[in-house]
Amino acid sequence: MRAVYVDCDGTLLTLDCSYDALFERACDAAGADATAEAQAAYGEAFFEAFDAFEPDPYRAGMAAAVGTGEIDADPETLRDAYVDAEVAAATPAAGARDALDALDGADTALGVLTNGVSAVQRRKLESAGLFDRFDAYLPSYEVEAHKPDPAIFDAARERLAADEYLYVGDSMEHDARPARAAGFLAVHVDSGAEPGVVAVDGLDTLGRAADRL
Repeated sequence: MRAVYVDCDGTLLTLDCSYDALFERACDAAGADATAEAQAAYGEAFFEAFDAFEPDPYRAGMAAAVGTGEIDADPETLRDAYVDAEVAAATPAAGARDALDALDGADTALGVLTNGVSAVQRRKLESAGLFDRFDAYLPSYEVEAHKPDPAIFDAARERLAADEYLYVGDSMEHDARPARAAGFLAVHVDSGAEPGVVAVDGLDTLGRAADRL
């Protein structure tokens, strides 16, 4: 039995715009004008709350944006508009469904292992039609450990019992290296790589990959 976990943002899902554009879309939906100062305040407060596992980092960010005096809008309205915009902008990455079909099998359990607020990440996966493909859903907010913290990979092992584990993600720092350190076979999805070329660091890795992919 093997367990294959896949990262969400940047791997399974891609955004059709930048995060800066999401902030602008949220302000526009709330009838407010986005400014660079308000956007910077949002980002700083969001990540401070996110790293501390505060229950609503989106609202914390928008409250900070409103606190600059640059935006005349309700923080809750802005929060809802931002989350709606993020969900709408998230679409399956090219080849995502085919990759899941190839990885799945009778002796395989599929899971999502992602940094993010539980409800928001789930909404994005459901909107993209991918949530039901998985046997396990493990957002960092659920275990209060963001990648690359080893604790989230320990939780992944506890969630799906298997003889071997594989993790697929787009970040070397947050996905591939910590997964490897946790004993997973790490697959790095590199959008900047030469198309159609799979790079490995040696034939030993190729042998492991051939047996487990």
